[in-house]
Amino acid sequence: MAAFHFRAAAALDLRRREETTAAAALSRAEARFHEAEAERDRADAERAAAQADLVTIARRGIDPGVLEWHRNWIVRLAANVGRRRREVDDRARDVRTATTAWHMSRRRRLALERLRDRAWRRYAEAERREENRAMDELARIRFVMTEPERE
Repeated sequence: MAAFHFRAAAALDLRRREETTAAAALSRAEARFHEAEAERDRADAERAAAQADLVTIARRGIDPGVLEWHRNWIVRLAANVGRRRREVDDRARDVRTATTAWHMSRRRRLALERLRDRAWRRYAEAERREENRAMDELARIRFVMTEPERE
């Protein structure tokens, strides 16, 4: 019997490469998401520290111009926090998109692997049946050859 050959082997290799590419893209998207989260947390901590400094300075009494400058600085820091939050939301959307792409490529790869496994089982079963037929034929020939002649 001929050796097993899965006709869609090239497609399966392609699906594996697609899955690997999608997994790498997901990994990069997750890394960018975590970086954006860290930047957001840093900006939020900077804004909170500036607000705490303002309270401390205001208790001691400061010039109204310095107080106004400090408030404007806090407003700028708050805007930066808002920008960082939007960036985190964008990166989270990128992660969801990359996750969906990875899941789809994985599903396609697994479907082809199931087809290959079914084809292999059919091949192995056909090979076993062919072997059994050959053994039965050999046994029949031996039986006929050893059978005493009847008169």
